[in-house]
Amino acid sequence: MRLGIDFGTTNSAAAIYDGERLHPIEIHQPEASAILPSLLYIDREHHAKMGLEASAEYVERESGRAVRWRSRQAGTLEYWVASTGSSPILVSENIYVTFDDAAYGRLLQSIKTGLRNEQYNGTQIFDRYYTLDELIALVLGKLKAAAEEQLGQECAEVVIGRPVKFSEKDWVSNRAEEIIYKAALSVGFKQISFQAEPIGALYVYHTATAERTMALVFDFGGGTLDLTVAEVGAGITPRVLATRGVLVGGDDLDKRMMQSLLKYFGEDPSRNLHLPHEFVDMLADWQTMPELSRPHHEDTLRNLRATSKHPETIDALRSLVTLNLGYNLFQAIEGVKKELSTKMGTTLKFQQDKIRIFEYITRWQFESMIKAEVKRVKEGLDAVLEEAALTADQIDVVLRTGGSSLVPAFVKLLADQFGAEKIRDMDPLVSVVGGLSIIAHEDGGLRGNYRGKYVGQPTELVTVNEPATYKTYMLGINQRCFIDQDTVLRRLPVELSGFPTIMPAYTDRDQKADDFLRFTLAHPARVYVAYGTGAASLPNWLREFTQLEDFTLEIEDEWYGVRRLQIYRQDFPAGEVVLGGNAAAGAKGKLEAPYIVILEKKAEKAEKDGEI
Repeated sequence: MRLGIDFGTTNSAAAIYDGERLHPIEIHQPEASAILPSLLYIDREHHAKMGLEASAEYVERESGRAVRWRSRQAGTLEYWVASTGSSPILVSENIYVTFDDAAYGRLLQSIKTGLRNEQYNGTQIFDRYYTLDELIALVLGKLKAAAEEQLGQECAEVVIGRPVKFSEKDWVSNRAEEIIYKAALSVGFKQISFQAEPIGALYVYHTATAERTMALVFDFGGGTLDLTVAEVGAGITPRVLATRGVLVGGDDLDKRMMQSLLKYFGEDPSRNLHLPHEFVDMLADWQTMPELSRPHHEDTLRNLRATSKHPETIDALRSLVTLNLGYNLFQAIEGVKKELSTKMGTTLKFQQDKIRIFEYITRWQFESMIKAEVKRVKEGLDAVLEEAALTADQIDVVLRTGGSSLVPAFVKLLADQFGAEKIRDMDPLVSVVGGLSIIAHEDGGLRGNYRGKYVGQPTELVTVNEPATYKTYMLGINQRCFIDQDTVLRRLPVELSGFPTIMPAYTDRDQKADDFLRFTLAHPARVYVAYGTGAASLPNWLREFTQLEDFTLEIEDEWYGVRRLQIYRQDFPAGEVVLGGNAAAGAKGKLEAPYIVILEKKAEKAEKDGEI
């Protein structure tokens, strides 16, 4: 059964198309719904709730409680640095973990936006690190399970929607798609394709249109705006002329409104008193607000209160960041934004603890707040028309979808540029996800070259010859690292998650042979070696590898706590690979752990024309 999934910044959904009708997948939350809010709540026992259940759990257990920061030593990190003398110096650094000891769980929203950040790998939740693909897998797994329950059969094939671009950098967008692919693979999907979300929206209109029509899709969600110009209808395959992503979303509009409320939290331009830039940045997102309650910000808060003409606003700031009230405030902001779509003005009321917000906001004021975003959207529309070599008059219909497309400033922008009579609103329940399910039914979608890197079992890629006792497994958080010691993996780059890995023996950390580890590759592969940072110099055989500066693993056990391993790589053809021992010639320094080998199969060329 081929499923279409819209994995969204704000909401996610799944559907199937049987050739005649669309069938939304109902997700059981407090009540059945075809929309799953993209929210995750993970408690101390690492039980996860999603959607409305996640929101309700967070509000009940976390909102209004005091934040209580604690620190604990997690281990000692040792590494060598160059010195002015002839020898490097061994630096020993204690690793401390700071956490909110009063928290029952943690709420994550807009997980999809993490894919924009090339340096974001995941997040620490209590005593466990979650890679980004693991977090996405929780949402995809929920949708897959709901579909299989409703349909009574396995859903192994899927087309997943994605923005036209996650980032201005192509390689970051490709990385993001591969992370989603990895997440889908981990929950049991076997054939995974992707399609740009506006093209998904296009397909619903395309199948219902008897005449050939020039359409522009305006898909404006919580994270991004996607634009596509295509010729559709008449039973002829759609012809895409241009597609473009604009990195503006509904979340950015919420942040603008929050900026206008900073006067309630200590911002006082009339006296030239401004909150520190760091504070302003953290107050732009409810998930980062609690960071301002950390002890090292206390002096700043005290000074702000002493110099403020309205010290009660700093008291309100303390309440906001120490009582976890940011989520509630942003829910109120979201409500006001929606009301302004139908009203010329409304009042934002928010009174909790020492916070007293009573702010009448007009539509004109809101549109003034978001002038920069409106300008970027207008520039995106002009650019996509230029790329398609068309004028606005040559567009027959504008298909508007996504919650942010209802904001009157953007409704007016489209009407002014294309004519109000051309605008068509598309039901979000059947637009993007509906089109994706149609594409899935037709066995469409794009499949990236990277998919060839992934194998179902380690033995499909590698066989360990010597030592014969070594095992293989698929790399992931909390996996045991050594066959003879209960050391586990605590942190890794998301790019390496899910790759075949060789599990060595801890007692082999002092092996000196130049031909100690032998394994056979069934396919050409990139070999990664994670080697302890306590080494003053590398063994000679490892010096031929390339060091990846920002790639490290962290392992942990009850004896040494957390230790870090630096990652090196080298490409090898199919056949036998021979690596030296951990303490082979050239190695110097503290070798507290044996190296770990991770293997990435070299992807082959895509099989289908048009694949990405």
